[in-house]
Amino acid sequence: MMTNELKSLEDFPDMDFTNSTLRIGESVGEKNSKTSNVNSGLNSGTWNGQSSMESDGTHTAANNAVNITALEKSRHDTALVPWWGDNVEDFFTNRKGLIESAIEDCKNVLIGSSDGDFVGAWLLTQISSWDTEKERLVLLTTRSIFTVKYDFIALKLLEHVKVELEKIDTVIIGRLIYPQSSLVPRINGFIDGVSAVVKGCVLQPLQERLTSSPQNIVKINPFESANFEPRSRNINGVRAMWNNGQPLSAVKKWNPFTKIPWTTFTSHPLSYHKMWPTADNARDIFSVDNFTEKLVETVEAITLRPNPCNIERESILLENYIGLGSLIHNKNALGFFKVRGKFSF
Repeated sequence: MMTNELKSLEDFPDMDFTNSTLRIGESVGEKNSKTSNVNSGLNSGTWNGQSSMESDGTHTAANNAVNITALEKSRHDTALVPWWGDNVEDFFTNRKGLIESAIEDCKNVLIGSSDGDFVGAWLLTQISSWDTEKERLVLLTTRSIFTVKYDFIALKLLEHVKVELEKIDTVIIGRLIYPQSSLVPRINGFIDGVSAVVKGCVLQPLQERLTSSPQNIVKINPFESANFEPRSRNINGVRAMWNNGQPLSAVKKWNPFTKIPWTTFTSHPLSYHKMWPTADNARDIFSVDNFTEKLVETVEAITLRPNPCNIERESILLENYIGLGSLIHNKNALGFFKVRGKFSF
């Protein structure tokens, strides 16, 4: 009859461990977690999946080939954000406590008793009728919505627009798109292609020379035709309208001095940034989805209003056909308060 015996190290033969290295490996759960994070990042259209893949030095050549294929397939489903290569520290709104302080300033100055109870505040990107992106604080109460231009450098309120919620007759929720005849996606694709050529022919060889493990660098063919294909925004947004369903005439629509009876928002750049912490819902204040949820709830809760508010889930059309001015404005993030070399504006 066999019995289980408790053995000590003395029961085993002597072994020489000279020059050996003790290594603590990853558990199976950790490896599965990393794989899941990469896949979810690619599927969701954010840069987080790509960053995790690039920063993991344990990938083999075979894994790199698979990941490159996944990136190529998801490249045109990825959110087109002009700031993606910027440093998060360049945004003034990245300073700890700055946004909260600005919100309190705006609440004390703008919100009165006639505006009802305070619902929430967000830092979002407002897209003008000329397709220019601007950093805006959005304050929501049970009766009003405030869109605030706040100087995060001088710490003062510059201007604001107030709209009563009962006047909002339509809320459109969906993906931001351009007209079929617009040149903007084609120009974006051309710029991305040129950027890929510069990175592949200049930056990548330099990186291979400086790094100690060049085999772990993810290589993408810079001259691939897919790099130059048209690129849409691939970003969700929301548009609140108070024009009573009446379209604007062409004269008013293209007049820069006309007050357009709607406003369009999308998420702030810090919502997508790979280095921003995710704990405690830190991204909610930058998320257009979180804002949209609260806006719809608040608008639908209003009972005494002249007309019901229509909630539509469809694409939001940005009528930008050539867009050279907005392209320069957005690519340089001129609508955001940032550190720009020796200057800040």
